[in-house]
Amino acid sequence: MTMIKVSTSIFSKIKTVKRALEKAQRGDQLLLAGGKYKETITIHEHVTISGHLTNPVLFEGVMIIPKLGEVTVENMAIFPTMQMIVEGDITFNNCVFNGLLTNVILSLNGGNATFENCTFSNATEVAIALINHSHASFVNCTFDNNEKAHLIVENSTVAITNSEFSNARHAIWAKSQSHVTTENVIIHHHTGTQIILQNESGLTDCGSTIEHGEGNGIYATENASVTLSKTTLQHHHLPQLWIQKSKFQLDHCQIQHGNESGLMLREYAEGTVSNTLFSSHNIANVQLTMESLLHMTDCQIVHCKGVGIQVREKSILNFVHTTFAENDLSQLFVTEKSICSLKDSTIKEGKQVGIFVDKEASVSLVSSVLAKNDNSAVTVIGAELVMMECELRQNKGNGILAANEANITIENCQFHDNHMPHIAGKEHASVAIHNSEFTGGKSIFMVDDCRLDVQDSMFQNALGTQIELIGRTKATIHRSKVSGGTGNAIKAQNNSSVHISESQILDHQMPQIVINDSSLIFKNSELLQGERNGFIIENNAEAFIQDSFISNHKFPQIWIDLDSTVELSATQVIEGHESDFYVQNRSFLYATDCIVQNDRFNYNVQAINHSKIELVRTSVENSMGEKFYSENNSHISHTFDEVND
Repeated sequence: MTMIKVSTSIFSKIKTVKRALEKAQRGDQLLLAGGKYKETITIHEHVTISGHLTNPVLFEGVMIIPKLGEVTVENMAIFPTMQMIVEGDITFNNCVFNGLLTNVILSLNGGNATFENCTFSNATEVAIALINHSHASFVNCTFDNNEKAHLIVENSTVAITNSEFSNARHAIWAKSQSHVTTENVIIHHHTGTQIILQNESGLTDCGSTIEHGEGNGIYATENASVTLSKTTLQHHHLPQLWIQKSKFQLDHCQIQHGNESGLMLREYAEGTVSNTLFSSHNIANVQLTMESLLHMTDCQIVHCKGVGIQVREKSILNFVHTTFAENDLSQLFVTEKSICSLKDSTIKEGKQVGIFVDKEASVSLVSSVLAKNDNSAVTVIGAELVMMECELRQNKGNGILAANEANITIENCQFHDNHMPHIAGKEHASVAIHNSEFTGGKSIFMVDDCRLDVQDSMFQNALGTQIELIGRTKATIHRSKVSGGTGNAIKAQNNSSVHISESQILDHQMPQIVINDSSLIFKNSELLQGERNGFIIENNAEAFIQDSFISNHKFPQIWIDLDSTVELSATQVIEGHESDFYVQNRSFLYATDCIVQNDRFNYNVQAINHSKIELVRTSVENSMGEKFYSENNSHISHTFDEVND
């Protein structure tokens, strides 16, 4: 290898790089002294060009590396006045590029470039541009203060390791099927979006930090792809990761402290996220819009000043093993015909609603927990909710609030200690409950034309009425148990209806079943051990009681009042502490094939004030004394006895 010295000094034998290249053979080294070299050079042979960093080289002209050319440049401070064009192979080691005098420092056109320990700064437009299947790799490089972008990549590939990009409009702009690979890179303080990917371009990153940008952190559109692992995005003014008509994957990432959103998906965007933290954004940690798709596993959605996750416009989102916590608005907001499913997930300690669903959206939850939210665990308005094997507890609002034709299905769930009714429904809401348990608080409150279907479920220890129905609401309760409440077990008002079958109701401190201006069917069921009445049927109410067992109430077991009617068939009414039947104020009781026994109170059958009782094939026994009492134009008829007053 021959060393050829080049200097602009009048004492130098070789004053131009061009002359040195003419003398150089393959593998020779050109040692350039500092100074201005005003020339255009083309490098064909494989040569090494070296300099001294303390004596910068100023090129005025063009450096061209043709397709078969190879060159290594070392230890040089380069101030080009026109761009360097690379079509062959070039390697830069320990070089400083100052683009103050050129718009583009270096262009690769089908070439390959390797940069190690290099610095690029002050280009008036772009530091490096790659086009036409070029490739560049950067190791331990620094890009700073280039005006428009540090790297423009078009139909080319770039690999970047342990490098830093700062202070331009954009760090990297890749388009036209380009691909950028980054590892342990720091990108910060750009006035626009820091990384742009367009036209089927891609980004693969591991372990980088992208922060403090005035636009997006990463913007991907037009079938681009983004794969991030152990990446941190933080402190951006616009959504930190914006995916539009593109695909992405995130694993073990942190996306936090953004002025708007952490992740924005738009227009059929699609992606998967695992083991990732989304935290501390002002609008939403994650937003899905315009029919986007997302699957999230083992993620954390926390500390957002707005919505934890927002799903809109027919988008689809699935969660597994994901935690929502301490978001200021709804922790999960699903709307506009979107679909969301959660499995083995937790939504806790939100400042407002846990999940908000409206506008024909649908949410499914399996084996999940909703706890300690400052409002309702779930609010559903004109939408659908399906819950299986979930726990809703200690929320300051309802467990579920359903309204405006909402459709709710609950199976194998537990509700306990919510501050407001575990389930509240209004405005044509429909709720179906199977194999579920409700403890503490008030269990169910439904008003205004709602529908409730309960099977194989348990309601216990409520603080107040356990199930309350108002305003033309219809309820069916089958093979269920309602026990131990401080108020009523079931209360129906204002033209509502209740059908209870094969169920057990017991041990309430207030009248166990109250039917006011409403109707009741009570079949094959038990009503036991009430601190007051068993039934109160009042105010134009109707009830049909069949094949049932009523026992051990401290006030009259069946109280019928104010123009109400009860038909009793094949039912036992025993062990009452006061009357078994108390009928008053123009009311009517018709009993067939029943057994009525009382050994604690005189007059276990009473009719008062224009009321009537008919007992057909019914046994009435009273060991205390008289069985029947009537007054004020009332009438009791019995197979063996007839009492008039």
